[in-house]
Amino acid sequence: MGRPSWAASHLNYERLWPNPTSPPGFLSSPVGADHTAQSRVLARPVMPYSPEADWWDLMRKIGAAVWSTGHAGRVIVEAGLLRPWIEFRGGIVYNDAKEGIDLGEACGLDVRLGAPVSADVDAVLARPDIDVVFYAGIGTPTETAAACLRANRAGKDAITISGLVHPRTILGAAAAAELDAGAQAAGQRILGTGFTDYLTVTLPLAAISNVLTYDEIRMERVADLTFWGHGILRDEGIGAPLEAAGPGFMMRNFLVETLSLVAESAGLELDEPVFESVPVLSDVRRERAGYVAEPGTICGHDRRVSANVRGGGRLVSTWRGRFDLQPDRDGMEGSAKVVIEGDPAFETIVRGDIFLDTYPPTGARVMAAVRPLMALAPGVHTIDEIPLRPVFR
Repeated sequence: MGRPSWAASHLNYERLWPNPTSPPGFLSSPVGADHTAQSRVLARPVMPYSPEADWWDLMRKIGAAVWSTGHAGRVIVEAGLLRPWIEFRGGIVYNDAKEGIDLGEACGLDVRLGAPVSADVDAVLARPDIDVVFYAGIGTPTETAAACLRANRAGKDAITISGLVHPRTILGAAAAAELDAGAQAAGQRILGTGFTDYLTVTLPLAAISNVLTYDEIRMERVADLTFWGHGILRDEGIGAPLEAAGPGFMMRNFLVETLSLVAESAGLELDEPVFESVPVLSDVRRERAGYVAEPGTICGHDRRVSANVRGGGRLVSTWRGRFDLQPDRDGMEGSAKVVIEGDPAFETIVRGDIFLDTYPPTGARVMAAVRPLMALAPGVHTIDEIPLRPVFR
């Protein structure tokens, strides 16, 4: 949906990223480009050249609002505070008691942003100084799509970590096409980044690009659930008896969506994916951050999605999550691995502090998507279309 031509993308990038090697006012463009049209999309004024000037600071700040100020909203704000080109100007909350307080306070941060929050969704979305809305609410895929489209119709781009990683899979082809049409009609964009998409989309695609043929592609993810919000842990059945195990709909959707997106980006057609979820009982007492899982209660899940590739081959995505994960005790550590049985055989693994808490890298990836998304044509987009350009400054 909405994949632009190179030339169109280039013109939009000139608006957002003037060539840093060229003085202001100089337009680097493809041969034969329409310089008149290009100058119309150039956001900054033509200014006299000064090598001492920091031209990144001359670029306009992007006004942002955060929709839902829970733990996910908090990490988005934390990531944005480290990007001087983002300026938070408002927030949307579900609790009337938070009406009018500062976004920093609403997110539980010891910082004042000068950005009031409100439960009046339309009032926040109507503000002309907000360019992008970060949606971090918990809801069904349909509810997430409706919220993003609502932001679009108010003239804002929408980026969500709450799904829409592969809209056609999670919404169905007809509903995804309707969402895309709505975004295009509004002249805005929608993107679902999901959680730590580098580990679930970008890393597998980078690995696949190194092989000529394959028989099976496996994506294996081990996650520490310690820093998940208590509400989500309860929904997952963590600390509860076996019969209270959560159905895993959220993780099922995420695994199926990312598997489908990897397949689509690699040009593969899949049979219907099969999802399996097995709750894991703890044999020790686990306690972290005020949450407890007693022996004999659920401490995590092993989940797997697999699908045959039409014409031959197989894609498998596994996710193993544990509350209070300790490698010596649990026999595994937070990691992401891609294994390809093919020609040549290929295996890559990522480890590190990124797995201690997956929320901060999720927030960082959201920030990395803001400017590239604005350079794309209006419509619904997927994370494989977004170039790796984090832009800290």
